[in-house]
Amino acid sequence: MLLFTHKRGSSAQGALSAKEAVQLSNTEHAQFIDIRSEEDFKKSSVPQSKHFPKDSIIEKISALPKKPLILVCDNGRTAAQVAQQLKKNNVENVYWLKSGLNEWLTEGLPVKSSSTKK
Repeated sequence: MLLFTHKRGSSAQGALSAKEAVQLSNTEHAQFIDIRSEEDFKKSSVPQSKHFPKDSIIEKISALPKKPLILVCDNGRTAAQVAQQLKKNNVENVYWLKSGLNEWLTEGLPVKSSSTKK
């Protein structure tokens, strides 16, 4: 488990830094949702993240976990757009990594990879 003591900003929903996302995951059991392609998801992703590609996430709303969601893309822009779509479809507690997986990697946080050969 990753722990940070940084407090989340005053906005109830929206863009989160990597550290804020970890805090939300730890304190409110938020679920990371990776919306990138299957190929990118397999290359590297936030540990314990679930994969819901952006092109099909709206059709799979009922399958999303019923807890706060943190959307992950490469740079934050696509995740912000998908978050707005989810909110329009009455999904509450939707956040996104403001600089995407790029910030996660820059911060030196762990990633998982399923492309490693055994």
